[in-house]
Amino acid sequence: MGQPILENVRLQEILEHSPDGIFTINLESNITYVNPAFCKLLGYSANELYGSSIIQYLGDMSIMANCELNVQKYGYCNDQETIFMRKDGSVVHISKNVQALYDEYGNRYSTLVSIRDMTGLHKLNKELLESKYDILTSLPNRTKLLSDIDDIESSFNLILINIDSFKEVNTFYGHRIADQLLLAFATELIEYAKTMKNAIVYKLPVDEYVILIQTSCSNAEISECIDQLSLWLNNKIFTVADHEISLNVTIGIAGSDLKTIYVADKKDVLAHSDMALKLAKKTRKNYLYYDESFHIKEDYENNLLWIKRLRNAIDQDRVVPFYQPIVNANTLKIEKYEALVRIIEEDGTVIPPIQFLEISKKVRLYHHITTIMLDKVVAQMAHHPKLQCSINLSIEDINDPFVNAYIINKIKDCPYSDRIIFEILESEGIENYEIINDFITQVKKYGVKIAIDDFGAGYSNFVYITKLDIDYIKIDGSIIRNIDTDTTSQIITKTIIDFASQLNIQTVAEFVHCDSVYHYLQDLSLSHLQGYYFGEPSPTIKE
Repeated sequence: MGQPILENVRLQEILEHSPDGIFTINLESNITYVNPAFCKLLGYSANELYGSSIIQYLGDMSIMANCELNVQKYGYCNDQETIFMRKDGSVVHISKNVQALYDEYGNRYSTLVSIRDMTGLHKLNKELLESKYDILTSLPNRTKLLSDIDDIESSFNLILINIDSFKEVNTFYGHRIADQLLLAFATELIEYAKTMKNAIVYKLPVDEYVILIQTSCSNAEISECIDQLSLWLNNKIFTVADHEISLNVTIGIAGSDLKTIYVADKKDVLAHSDMALKLAKKTRKNYLYYDESFHIKEDYENNLLWIKRLRNAIDQDRVVPFYQPIVNANTLKIEKYEALVRIIEEDGTVIPPIQFLEISKKVRLYHHITTIMLDKVVAQMAHHPKLQCSINLSIEDINDPFVNAYIINKIKDCPYSDRIIFEILESEGIENYEIINDFITQVKKYGVKIAIDDFGAGYSNFVYITKLDIDYIKIDGSIIRNIDTDTTSQIITKTIIDFASQLNIQTVAEFVHCDSVYHYLQDLSLSHLQGYYFGEPSPTIKE
């Protein structure tokens, strides 16, 4: 089956047992490794695949060519659909993640590709597009709704209904009960719709329904209808397989005839009802009418603009680290720096991460930021022989096999990895002990130190910290900010310091921003201090 592709034996074992097809190719596009899942997916044996060109199995060369350009430029390429040809002549639709592998001199010697079979989903999507009725409830579906809206020549209203926390129902009762509940809910909606004028019920994906009212209604009539519907649904007890289940719903309303609220193009009404529903959830209201004063559409447009800005910043190498000093709590001398991500706009404006980091995660660009920051910090450290620097990692980074492998390969080849500190964000994800601990064990082989960032910010599970081999706890800025006057913050901070001391873990106070906060912290047994009081993040490092 070819030679092991990585020295990391643990990762090699994971690849062998991965449900995803995984293979490597050399620079001539010849296959050098395949795992069992890849062999099964294409219907070939490992011996048949080993040494052959991957090109002969591709059904779409243009996508692979574009992917190769991205790999050459960035070292990776993710989430592009490709068609592979099976041995029996059939095709398989796959999504793929591609990662370049480099030797100790930084030269690319191989490419690691992970693929997932999307043929079933591709077929299902095609069938759903062609079908106009929901399989479970037999109600007309979204495709039918859009078709019906297109045929309407008079004013109409849409009532979009979402079952709150339906995921929890699925988890607690199981899919069989959850499906029966969806059926029972649909039956009740159909009965209720009979009391309305010319109303039709539709089933949208997962846990959403629509009532289309094709008769012109006054605002008073609509308001009365929604009041009654919301009250009725939120007080209804559904009996399913001897289980009594109560539900809460959120409703978004939009239409082409709510003239005192908003006059919409009929093609936009469904989108507007969805916007109203999302805002209702956010503001904890049972229902909301769409109103242009919400500026939801503008928010969506702003998100799209940010996606473009973020991609341009990545392509144009404008994602950069800014370095904030971390001082010794006793000597007040700078001992380390934390690398904080920034985007430099074309006009020189510096953009903080609060404006783009969450968006980057939602549109799957976050991994680019992680690898760019790692590359640039490691390169900077080469010019500063005494520099210790911390780099932020998220649970998403550690769980992503490609980012994980990229990090391991990077520090393995770094001669000063013992000066690197990885700051892992303290969050609910840290409870995934085995994955986090495995990563920490791997990087610590190369001298890397580990810090838990933002400790004390809401979740703070002390038990899991005792299980992890960490070197620093960074106390969250929300606790330190007002510690000079806030008794609760003082108690929490002293508890964390005492806890860490007993485990021989050093503590860092973040967000030291003024003289009074600093003077209060002087009397505590902290190892390091960080904040604007000692220095703002800067693109340069002071020796």
